[in-house]
Amino acid sequence: MKASVELRNKREARLRQQLQDTPMRPLPLFQLTGWTHFVDEEVEPPALAPGSSPAADRKEDEQAIAYHRHLRMVPTDAMTHMQDMVVKAVHGNSGRRDGLMDHVIDGPAGTGKTCLLRAIGRTAQREIEAAANGRQANTIPVVHITTPADPEPRVNWLWEIGSYLGLNPEPKSLAEVLEMRRHQDVTLPVNYVLETAQTRLLLIDDIDRASPQHLANVLPYFDYLRNKLGISLIFCGTGASHRLHQARILAQDLTRVSEESRIRLEQAGDSPRIPPRPSPPPCCP
Repeated sequence: MKASVELRNKREARLRQQLQDTPMRPLPLFQLTGWTHFVDEEVEPPALAPGSSPAADRKEDEQAIAYHRHLRMVPTDAMTHMQDMVVKAVHGNSGRRDGLMDHVIDGPAGTGKTCLLRAIGRTAQREIEAAANGRQANTIPVVHITTPADPEPRVNWLWEIGSYLGLNPEPKSLAEVLEMRRHQDVTLPVNYVLETAQTRLLLIDDIDRASPQHLANVLPYFDYLRNKLGISLIFCGTGASHRLHQARILAQDLTRVSEESRIRLEQAGDSPRIPPRPSPPPCCP
């Protein structure tokens, strides 16, 4: 355990140094240190020399180039409304015991879904910390993960959360990277940290990387986080609504139950013939 803590401290120290050296680079938002930096970050436009035009010597002005590379969400009325609506729902979930709901950000590629997801997470964390009179030690209000590259095994989703929390030590060699047996089940430590750190929101990006079959395998675990730990979940990705709906059907086997009910009613003669529900069209890549 001591070795794991030392490795995590070294990784966080190296990450903080990288953020200090290149603050405008794409940040490792799927790690707690990088996400905290993103929440606290205030991006200021560079000061222009007196009498110079914005376009003058732009190729030599590294600070200006770095600023323009740093994409920020434009606060349109629609984006602000969506952000406020979801943040209010997150606060509502934290105050009830039953009926907690997930949320989905869906839409075509390139429309700002990930940008909105992170803006929601940042706003939610700032409001949670403001209500607690500042950031409290050993609390992790928001966890931000991406869909695993191989989303079929449930343990890979747990390792994404564990990586964010700093529970899995960095591999020391290529042999350890290739040794898949070291990827043990980290469910218990992940659950323990999420509970003791009072996590309120889990952001799951790139859900379009997972098929409904993959999601059906992990949805019961997400239900556990919501129903027992009171964690709100936001799924984000193109086609996320359809994929999650199909995953719910597969996870609960509603198709089989509906078909058995239809046949039973027809045989009993208590109901007119119910046409079978048409299958949804296949998803296109």
